[in-house]
Amino acid sequence: MTPDASKVNRPIFWGLVLAVLVFLLDQWTKEIASRELIDARVVLIAGFFDLLLVHNVGAAFGLFTNLPAQYRVIFLVGVASVAAFVILWMLRSARTGMLVFGLGMLLGGALGNLMDRVRFGWVVDFFYVHWHDLSFPVFNLADCAITLGVGLLLLDHWLTSDSSDP
Repeated sequence: MTPDASKVNRPIFWGLVLAVLVFLLDQWTKEIASRELIDARVVLIAGFFDLLLVHNVGAAFGLFTNLPAQYRVIFLVGVASVAAFVILWMLRSARTGMLVFGLGMLLGGALGNLMDRVRFGWVVDFFYVHWHDLSFPVFNLADCAITLGVGLLLLDHWLTSDSSDP
């Protein structure tokens, strides 16, 4: 007896496909950055955008960098693992393509950074945006996917929410 293709949970399938693609692309770009940017800074747009290898031991914007290493890694791996399970749970009931895409991006990015934390104890970052004395924390492809995923979740909620809700 073959399974009915119409009963396959398509949101989970497509969300996982996207998550795997994001994860693989993230890990590939981090491998290249780790190999090519040792003791190097590549200026892509002078005064604005560089490639610069950074090992981020903290979370977003350097949060938790002052925690002892073993507690920091356990805490951040735990948070990322819980987040991955919550995203999978949400993916089961996703009703729109935008929500599936956003959750897939979130999951792939979270797993990409989680893999770094488990392997190295830090996250490999290499995109550096700056302007004069102003700079944004160095980030990676997983961070871009997470940001895009959150934006899509918010947009999906805004577009699909009942206008009578407060």
